[in-house]
Amino acid sequence: MSDDPVPAFRPDLRGPDADLLRHVLGHYPTGVAVITAHTEHGPVGMAMNSFTSLSLHPPLVLFCPATSSTTWPALRAVGRVAINVLSAGQEAVSRKFAAKAVDRFSEASWSVGENGAPLLHDALGWLECTVQSESAAGDHTVVIAEIERMNVHWEITEPLVFFRGRYYQGMTAAMESTEPVGTAEPVETAEPVKTAEPIETAGPVPTAEPVGSVENVR
Repeated sequence: MSDDPVPAFRPDLRGPDADLLRHVLGHYPTGVAVITAHTEHGPVGMAMNSFTSLSLHPPLVLFCPATSSTTWPALRAVGRVAINVLSAGQEAVSRKFAAKAVDRFSEASWSVGENGAPLLHDALGWLECTVQSESAAGDHTVVIAEIERMNVHWEITEPLVFFRGRYYQGMTAAMESTEPVGTAEPVETAEPVKTAEPIETAGPVPTAEPVGSVENVR
């Protein structure tokens, strides 16, 4: 007789197929970020939730734009970007920067950072970075960037959360949600979420204020 305990519950694991991948990974809550830069033609940016910390020494972060993105080549060409971590009240900002064929900065309030990239007002936090490397990974590109300057908003404390295809204004709202998987426009995501603006996604940053990311934006 085996001494191994009999599990009371065994998950029924299947796949992966594209729909199941979106469904399962949509249950991983993330924050939302907007990656920005200033080109010779003006400011550019895209919403993303595939953003995470990578290293403390040196200070590195990682994000993953889709290979089909038409925004990422413009950001890459500049090489100096800002990562704007969106706050709870910035769902409309995320939707705007996830939309296609629009002027994403038309209604945005922002200032120029020290590296030239736009810093969105009322964001939860900001990181000015220089792109260090990129490598292909399936239908996305893994980008590593080094942080040069960063800070958080001292008055705004709640993040915009993306969970099960919906936006939530803060962690408490997300935790208390009993909503079914919802319908926001998709954001750019390393793990595509089914129904919100396609976002780029990744995990929390190991700091006092965890950070996440977004994009199925082009």
